[in-house]
Amino acid sequence: MTSPSGGPGAARSPLRRRAAARVLVSVAVVGIGGAFLADEGVSPAPAGNWPVSAALLACPELTTTPSGARDPVLAGPLGLAVRTAGTADGRVRVATRPAELRTRLGGAALTLPSAATTGDRGSLLVSARGTSAPGLSAIVTGTGDGAGPVRARCTPPQASSWFAGPSTMAGRDPVVILSNLADQPAQVGVRVFTDGTAIAPQDISVPPGHAVTRRLAALAPEAAVTALDVEVRSGRVLAWMVDRSSIGGPFTAPRLVPVTAPPARRLLLGGVVVPAGPPGPAARLVLAAPDRAATVRVSVLTVSGRHTPVGLETVRVPATGAITMPVPLPPGGASAVLVESATGAAPVVAELGVASGWAGVSTWAGAVRLDAASGRRGLDAFGRGIGLSGAAGPTAGAGTAPDAVVGVPSPPAGAAGAVVLAAPAGPVTAWLDGDPIRLRAGTVALVRGPSRPAGGRLVAVGGPLVATAVVGTARPPAPAGAVGAEQAPVPSTASPQDTPADAAGDAADDAGGQAARPLVLPKILSAVVALEGAPRLLDAPPAVADPALPYR
Repeated sequence: MTSPSGGPGAARSPLRRRAAARVLVSVAVVGIGGAFLADEGVSPAPAGNWPVSAALLACPELTTTPSGARDPVLAGPLGLAVRTAGTADGRVRVATRPAELRTRLGGAALTLPSAATTGDRGSLLVSARGTSAPGLSAIVTGTGDGAGPVRARCTPPQASSWFAGPSTMAGRDPVVILSNLADQPAQVGVRVFTDGTAIAPQDISVPPGHAVTRRLAALAPEAAVTALDVEVRSGRVLAWMVDRSSIGGPFTAPRLVPVTAPPARRLLLGGVVVPAGPPGPAARLVLAAPDRAATVRVSVLTVSGRHTPVGLETVRVPATGAITMPVPLPPGGASAVLVESATGAAPVVAELGVASGWAGVSTWAGAVRLDAASGRRGLDAFGRGIGLSGAAGPTAGAGTAPDAVVGVPSPPAGAAGAVVLAAPAGPVTAWLDGDPIRLRAGTVALVRGPSRPAGGRLVAVGGPLVATAVVGTARPPAPAGAVGAEQAPVPSTASPQDTPADAAGDAADDAGGQAARPLVLPKILSAVVALEGAPRLLDAPPAVADPALPYR
């Protein structure tokens, strides 16, 4: 990461920028890895940088009511929080609602009651221009049905989205929502992989400005495990999935299934937190091999280090099939799962279902792609620039751009939350709002999230680093020292040059003697949100001056 655009870091040489690309902060692939053009070849080095002057994000409208249904997909109201790179006041437009957010100190929030979100569009569009566009990020939060809040990150429109995990056996009724973001008809191709016989691909048409909801059981009936590839063939479509009970009604704990990484040979799932309490079922790792059979090794990262559980040294995934297996994770603490294909083996898709603390319900965590960068330019499948491309080191898209701004959301009001940091390969030093955290290679760290409603910012050196925010229902604060010495941040006297001013102010307040807010872990885990950097610069000129224009 570098200093903000226009500062000294903006003029760094390509060599230094390439070195900075090794800093991998919150490299979630949710919709990013699949958005790159299919060409895997190395492009010529960019001749210069262009400032981000316009940005567009699509958010799942969690509380939408599908056409013909009586109840919303998830209980409302719906909260929207946005962040920008700078601290100056600005404006962010919610294109699909008559709303405009005025940001103060780089943040703003909006609450939409359930009645206002009733409809069949299935998405919210957030756009910004000028000084509000660089580093634009947004997150939506639903109150849930009593088993914890539901939360999702907003992403640029993508050409392909992958999901894995939910079962369609008796008692489960997952749904897929396909939202057309534009005023032209869209065509979507859906491939489903299961533990059973092969299923023929299906084509789905989505009317302009509307959403189509499909029960996963209609696409893959009686499947113990599924994986889904949603490819946008024409138009602009946001795909999202909810794993829910077939019983319906309150307190059934529906869970959002986040978009996961496209097929890759090295994947990190989490970090996550398994709620403490009576022993529950082991986490469920779902693997799919879309093309040919694959062999992988599964390892677990904890605060103590990395280890490979017995029986997971060599896992075979059948071609065009999906499997699931238990993975033991430590209760009451942080962990992550690393999946690595054997040398020469095929890439896989993965997602992790964690015991949520609610009987019979898993909370899903997507995967982050850790494969090395191919040197592609920072263009998405629609020809728009999405940030500086990483020319060296592990990367997963725009989130690894050295100029990226990583916003960290605060836990919802009345909920518990924390931030999990994972260093799957090399040592990392990170600063969350100025507080230092150091991680050894192959470990994770559990830290409290931002206390301010607007959230905080994360910067790091070393890496790669993967960050997630976990939320759920609260429990009383743990006694002092209950988290464990290994999970406590390691003090440091140094701070990076690009530590935000507001973060530095918070650090100064803490140094002034204010007591740190206690770390409260979820009693019931309801969401795992992979964090990602939002770019401030482009290394390729955007094809469209204002990406929000086609959606008006």
